[in-house]
Amino acid sequence: MPASEADYWEGMEDVTMDDSYPDILDFSNRTSPPFSSKVSNPSKLTSSPYYTEVIRQLRGVFGLHKFRRNQLEAIIEALSGRDVFVLMPTGGGKSLCYQLPAVCASGQTTGVTVVVSPLLALMKDQVHALQEKSVDVFLWNSEASWDEAMQRMRVGPKPSLMYITPEKLKESNVAQNVLTELYNKQQLARFVIDEAHCISTWGQDFRDAYRDLDQLRTRYPTVPIMALTATARRNTVADIIKRLGLRDCAFFTQSFNRPNLRYIVEPKGKNWEGSMMDFIASNHPNKSGVIYCLGRDKCEEVAKKLKDRGFSAEHFHAGMTPSDKDWALDEWRSGRVHIIVATIAFGMGIDKADVRFVIHYTLPKSLDGYYQETGRAGRDGEPADCILYFQFKDFMSIKNMIERPDRDNIQATPESITRQTAAARAVVDYCLNISDCRRIQLLHYFDEKLEEKSCGHGCDNCAHSVPLITRNVTTEARAVVELVRSFQTKKESVTLIQCRDILRGAKTVVVKSKQYDKLQCYGMGQDMPSELLEQMIRRLCLDDILQENPVMQSSGYHTDYVVLGPSAEEFLRSKKVTEIQWRPKAGKTGKTKIQTAPKTSRPKGKQRALPEVDEPIELYEDDPPPIAVLGNVIRCKGDIIPGNTRKSYQVSHHTISGENAGSVEKIGRQNIIIKADPTTIYQKMLNLREEVWS
Repeated sequence: MPASEADYWEGMEDVTMDDSYPDILDFSNRTSPPFSSKVSNPSKLTSSPYYTEVIRQLRGVFGLHKFRRNQLEAIIEALSGRDVFVLMPTGGGKSLCYQLPAVCASGQTTGVTVVVSPLLALMKDQVHALQEKSVDVFLWNSEASWDEAMQRMRVGPKPSLMYITPEKLKESNVAQNVLTELYNKQQLARFVIDEAHCISTWGQDFRDAYRDLDQLRTRYPTVPIMALTATARRNTVADIIKRLGLRDCAFFTQSFNRPNLRYIVEPKGKNWEGSMMDFIASNHPNKSGVIYCLGRDKCEEVAKKLKDRGFSAEHFHAGMTPSDKDWALDEWRSGRVHIIVATIAFGMGIDKADVRFVIHYTLPKSLDGYYQETGRAGRDGEPADCILYFQFKDFMSIKNMIERPDRDNIQATPESITRQTAAARAVVDYCLNISDCRRIQLLHYFDEKLEEKSCGHGCDNCAHSVPLITRNVTTEARAVVELVRSFQTKKESVTLIQCRDILRGAKTVVVKSKQYDKLQCYGMGQDMPSELLEQMIRRLCLDDILQENPVMQSSGYHTDYVVLGPSAEEFLRSKKVTEIQWRPKAGKTGKTKIQTAPKTSRPKGKQRALPEVDEPIELYEDDPPPIAVLGNVIRCKGDIIPGNTRKSYQVSHHTISGENAGSVEKIGRQNIIIKADPTTIYQKMLNLREEVWS
């Protein structure tokens, strides 16, 4: 123990006297965090009656000498009895904001700090860490007996912290009665809602049990509430504050930028799995990493493939027994296993600093989830890689999971399906943007802007060797803004996706039913490659010429409608040329993937066919192929699938009925020749692309 009170203060003079708190993150590039924090000034912090004890517990209990950004402010406000909202990136040190006040004897409210947390693995990890620090903590879950719970919560000294899941809190009358008894005895210090985005219908991880947490304010009105999350946009924050009933809360946030992480999107080409394993072996041999998969079976399959290649790997998913999950987690956390292959639930609250890579084997369900999952990497501040492997098929798989009626999802309402599909589509947009800095894209999603236009070599787009092409899109950009203004004048609502479809000349059901195809600007951008058109519309939002306005529906869900931004009128008045730099999507020849008939000598036999393509969705970017080019034969990858009454032929997951196909010849493995009207084949492929984009 320190010999004197002064020893506690040694080395602490910089904790509150400047704004450069040491952190594993570098916030030097932060120019515009998503929200302004209510931060106390240094003199107010040091003069707080709680400051001395806070410093003592920081060093004596947690063995730390310095605070990270906003930690001290949040702790002082919590001890002052205020509601607190903490929005910090993954690895930013949120847990200390409520764990340290819980071990302080002083404060406006004292007693038990009740921590509501969504995952058992998360709670076990934190409880174990606190117990190693000799903190009195109780985990109330299904493994705790009724006698044990009563002994800990009703008899003798109360624990400093009690961890409980929202489901346990909702379903257990005993737990509710215990909280009421503590409240009546003024022994409830505060409620802590960890992963608070789970309460919001805006959040991708919305959980029904979190909905009832709004009763905490009603039942225990004088108990302060602290909400914490690493994943929340502006609308999610507002929703959380409203649902929890936070009053005059102290709000703390910081930059979402993780400069030590490198973001890469890789297409799933031929032998991409082998390339992934080669990358790990070459760049991170025997290093700790996480590979995220969409399903349980896929986790086990990928883990087996890694083992077969000689990697140290284990799988982790919700279908495992608790003992198996604990074993896999302990093996990975201790370093005896290098790679954990897991579903998205893995990692919440897991504090492992030396993760050198996070790989998404399949498409994440949302950018919120992607940011949080990549945040497991590089918590020690050292460089780490975040690689996302992408193909359209993954989006369709997620879309089917969202829409299938028998899935285990109690929120399968039309509004929920629309919301989740839009979240997945935003990830597709991110993957398809091959021009803009990945880091800037992510920060913009979280309402943060950087002055820099590039992160150097911190992402694949900025490090790309293929030069960008500059294109004048003034006419098309003005057309989009005029379109939004016309809808706004008529007091009609329109989404960004609908604007995009109108400009593309899409023939979707929505476009036709609302007669958007009659508008003057319909099809104006049909000569633009899809990725360029997408980037142009996003650029208008980035520049505040357009913006999305969230509207609450009667069902309680939100829809984002596009409206004119603060810079719209100036943009329309200006004669300034609008140009976009973009990088064409390169094929094997380095040219844009618009296929043409092969320029070779006369083909023989079954090879007398038209272009061979891996993805029919990329066969023709814009215009249907002319008859002279197509003839009446096209070769694609696919499978022959017998129908109920007639044969149907599936071309990369899209079916051409037997009545439209003249004949079919099977060629080799998963290759078929379909003889049919070329416009029919083209339209089928176009419909598939429309389904992805609409």
